[in-house]
Amino acid sequence: MITVNKALLKILQSLFYIFPVCFIFGNLTINLALISIILVGFIYYKKNILKDFNKKILFLFVSFFIVVLLSSYINYFFIEANKDAIKSILYLRYLLFLFVIRALIINRHININYFLSICFLLSFLIALDILIQSLIGKNIIGNNIIEFPGGIKYHTGVFGNELIAGSFLLTFSTIGIFSIFNLLKIEKKLINLIIFFTLILFFLISILLSGNRMPLLMFLIFLVFLGLIYKKKEKLYFFSFATIVSILLSFLIINSENLIKRAGNFIVGIPNPIIIIEELKKEYPNLKKYESSGIQFHNLEEFKSTKNSKVYPFFTGHLPIYITSIDLFLDKPIVGGGIKSFRNNCHNKIHLPNRVCENHPHNYILEILNDTGLIGLTIIFCIVTYLLLNNYKDYKFSEPEKSKISNWIYLAIILSILTQFFPFKSTGSFFSTFNSSFIFLILGISIGLNDLKYEKRP
Repeated sequence: MITVNKALLKILQSLFYIFPVCFIFGNLTINLALISIILVGFIYYKKNILKDFNKKILFLFVSFFIVVLLSSYINYFFIEANKDAIKSILYLRYLLFLFVIRALIINRHININYFLSICFLLSFLIALDILIQSLIGKNIIGNNIIEFPGGIKYHTGVFGNELIAGSFLLTFSTIGIFSIFNLLKIEKKLINLIIFFTLILFFLISILLSGNRMPLLMFLIFLVFLGLIYKKKEKLYFFSFATIVSILLSFLIINSENLIKRAGNFIVGIPNPIIIIEELKKEYPNLKKYESSGIQFHNLEEFKSTKNSKVYPFFTGHLPIYITSIDLFLDKPIVGGGIKSFRNNCHNKIHLPNRVCENHPHNYILEILNDTGLIGLTIIFCIVTYLLLNNYKDYKFSEPEKSKISNWIYLAIILSILTQFFPFKSTGSFFSTFNSSFIFLILGISIGLNDLKYEKRP
């Protein structure tokens, strides 16, 4: 029996360490690894899976998933059949996944430094592959640069036709880069900082080449957060570096026709809150008859004759998406429309000006509001706030010599959560396999660190 348990633990540890690699190969691989972690984890830990779990935070996590279920099936049975309602049940796998990750942390069955090192190595290789692709036109497996009309280029590396290289690098480099301080173990702070800033530039250039604009902006915001949170006197260096990098990046964009075009399109596409509010206040009684018809406003006979209507330029599409999203949320503000509800309900709104249908609202906050209402968003806000404050308190006031948890680990987790939940970030879907897997992985590690008792040295 002991031998079987040891084998199970080895398998579980291996699955945990290779989990970041699965994000390269897509949703199927991520789900297979995630389900394997859940099964092996529950078999190994059994009834001890929730041992010493903070009851308040456990209640909040369970409550969020219950809200996802209830919202989806309240809408399914009483309002409008939602073909995605079954996904609210399948989504429970992330709660089970979080339980296993936390159990691994509090039982000290995994080394978080190893995990960060894997994230770093993975993101380093992806970034290097993008640089190679930019220099010779192909990456190491022969993928070409993707070019759209107007000379817009994406260096996607191993991701081929998927434009996610920048998001991948933002996700894994910002957590993995802190592993170098444990990998190198160089005593001189200046050398450590030089290496750290060199790697920051390396990842920044790779994200710039990827063509993904929001990850680039979020990487700069990550540097600002780092300067704000870093508790030692070297924080001035981080602020100075972030300022210099921003200036250099601006200079680079100004001197590149392709980059300045991309930056210009990005800036003009930023949704104006005043326009959103004004548009939501407008009423169009003459268009009521087209509600839920699925006919878009510009195809209606009333397109040019509707009073007070003004169609805004589409640009990046975020303005009409956000207007549509908030409009749908206002219809069901308490518990939302259920999981994946935006893509199922947006056809009810496109008969109005400046509304559009997409798969999701492209913003975590708006998506959570749409799918789980104010209740769901409040729960997530409480979870994230609780974990950030407690992890920051441990980072700020703990004594590393009395703990086996490095300050760099706390800093990596805190900054990863901040960049994931930055409220003004345009994103993929919160409920997608890629994003949910990483979010609940990080939250699982975070709650594990929060529940972990310090082991004092003799």
